[in-house]
Amino acid sequence: MTDALNHLPKPSPDVGCFERVLRRQPTDRVPLIELAIADEVLADLNGQPLTAWPTTEDRSQRHAWARQRVHLWRRLGYDCYRIRAEIPFVTSSLAARDTGRRADGQRVWTDEHHGAIQSMADVERYDWPTLETIDFAQADAVLDVLPDDMGAIGFSGGVLEWACVLLGLEPLMLALYDDPPLVRAVVDRIGRTIEAAFEAFCQMDRVVAIWLGDDMGFKTATLVQPDHLRTYILPWHKRYAALAHRTGRPFLLHSCGHVEAIMPDLISDVGIDAKHSFEDACVPVDLFCERWGEQVAVLGGVDVDLLGRQSPEKVRFRTEQILQTCAPRRGYMCGSGNSIPDYVPTANYLAMVETVHRFNGRL
Repeated sequence: MTDALNHLPKPSPDVGCFERVLRRQPTDRVPLIELAIADEVLADLNGQPLTAWPTTEDRSQRHAWARQRVHLWRRLGYDCYRIRAEIPFVTSSLAARDTGRRADGQRVWTDEHHGAIQSMADVERYDWPTLETIDFAQADAVLDVLPDDMGAIGFSGGVLEWACVLLGLEPLMLALYDDPPLVRAVVDRIGRTIEAAFEAFCQMDRVVAIWLGDDMGFKTATLVQPDHLRTYILPWHKRYAALAHRTGRPFLLHSCGHVEAIMPDLISDVGIDAKHSFEDACVPVDLFCERWGEQVAVLGGVDVDLLGRQSPEKVRFRTEQILQTCAPRRGYMCGSGNSIPDYVPTANYLAMVETVHRFNGRL
């Protein structure tokens, strides 16, 4: 463990505080939240490389993998650890040399021009995942070692995201007009698969919230027409929110991009409890708080570009600015605008974390 962590306040996770923020109830501090923290950043804080996920099903090795990461999150000051349902959709992707710190030296992204499914015949041939094929191994390992004072958040990628992957973004946009039955067939099969994953999470006692990641926007608007989102995507979101609420859990939405056109739908119809993912060049978190903070909890918002390219001093300044604006409204947790990727300098990430602890009077 590095000196950088030793000077942080003694961990005192409070899952109740975390849940109260999501319900926009009074709390005595602003919790930290992240969608993900890259292993490379955690390794810096740990002072040595992290344990790799084992290639065998050895339970003790899996527990070692999970214990190391959970311990670091707890030491940093988080109340909850995010666990993920690994859904084995067969996809195609493109790759290039990574310029960050990834151990494998490669970064991949989705092929937007062509997907595995291009026709109804492809839909019928495709090997659709079932609950039995969804991999919960890492989630199970985390839950086995999770300290009693921490909770877990069950996460899955979203309906539109997977549709863009399976069809290809460009073919999907054409199919919305040229072949709606194909879109419906793909979306509904994806939707049912994600629902099965969330149903499994809702049977796990330590899972205190459900988190859907479904990027629906870009810098200035939604990726597809709002009416298309209302027709194909948001009804599935509504089902997930209803499932979470029926089992006593808040429903969190991560969506990158400009989704202002559907915010009334997300709040009033879908029933999200919290919104995550903000970018200063798109809709800064403090502006979002002013518009929607009385109706929905707000998560994160320290811009990833700022975290990745600016100085620790600028990170501290912006984080404090966000806290001063958003924290008084209740229903706010602080963290990055998206996640902590490997190219974020560890010193910048720590500058954000320390500023939150200092704002809470704990540092």
